[in-house]
Amino acid sequence: MNGHGDGGHDRGQDDPGAPHGGEERRDGGSGERGGPPDTRFLQLEISDVLYGEAEAIARPAFRAALLDAAKERLRERFGKEITALANLAVDDLLDGAFVSLEIEGRIKAQRETSERTRERLRGIFAGGAANGGGAGERRAAAARKARKARR
Repeated sequence: MNGHGDGGHDRGQDDPGAPHGGEERRDGGSGERGGPPDTRFLQLEISDVLYGEAEAIARPAFRAALLDAAKERLRERFGKEITALANLAVDDLLDGAFVSLEIEGRIKAQRETSERTRERLRGIFAGGAANGGGAGERRAAAARKARKARR
């Protein structure tokens, strides 16, 4: 898959487990680089990892480059119309948002008015001093008076 015929490891033809060039050094290291003993796998693996990373980003990078080129060409051929279309869509979106904000403001004002009305209503039936005594207070006073009269 990565173009290295044998899964990315550059080994000799006769011995699939042999290091680069089919030769193993006396000190147990591998290849011409002269690495420490038993590092053949690590040296080859990191190159495979790096190649795999490069391979993984190649297609998305190519798509991104194509997208950039397509955008550039669209702007060259259709730039004024694209700008006008975008402006129309944005203006329409913002007009709707402003209407929604205005409606929200009206709803909030109506809720506040309704809350003030409910507070006044509670005051009327609670019999506050400002109202000269509410119906509940008048009934309680009448009940007290009747109890006194019975005594």
